[in-house]
Amino acid sequence: MKNRINFYQKSLRPRRDLMPLQSLLALWGIALFVIAISWGGFALSVHFNQIEAQQTELTLNEMSTQLQAVKAKLDEKQNKDQFVKQLKKMEQEIAHKQQVFGYLEAAQTLSSMDYSQVMLDLARYHVASIWLTQVTFSEQTVTLKGQASQSAQLPIWLSSLKQSRYFAGKEFSVLEFEDKNGLSEFNVATEVAAKEDSHEN
Repeated sequence: MKNRINFYQKSLRPRRDLMPLQSLLALWGIALFVIAISWGGFALSVHFNQIEAQQTELTLNEMSTQLQAVKAKLDEKQNKDQFVKQLKKMEQEIAHKQQVFGYLEAAQTLSSMDYSQVMLDLARYHVASIWLTQVTFSEQTVTLKGQASQSAQLPIWLSSLKQSRYFAGKEFSVLEFEDKNGLSEFNVATEVAAKEDSHEN
């Protein structure tokens, strides 16, 4: 008669340590909460951008109506020089508003909040005698290029930008400054990434 001895005892057999149901539900709850918070923040930022774009569009429509009124007066008045200046000024402001409105609409489709915040700050701190012709973004700088009918307003405008949300605490360096045909052309930049990194360190 053969006897079998089983050396593989129950205590040595592998056991399946299943995760308790309560722990599994807690993990799912935490994950859903994080997803909800992230989606809520994104939806809120898009909502604010849409409101800002709507306000800018209303302002643009009002200025277009005023422009048509000025053009009508220009046809009626003999002294046209004053109205020509007013017409050019309003056309410049409308061009600026159209540019900002385009940036705001584009910002709604971008995931980068820095880009949209820059354009919102530029729209909020707009000065009538200063208009931008180009805004350039790079990894380390934001460059603002434009014209000013009153050069004395340029440092005042840059100082006011430093009070905005995005440009707060940042310094501007003047790359170019030149007077042409009664207008001051400027090109200024701020080293955004470098300053942010230094604050983080």
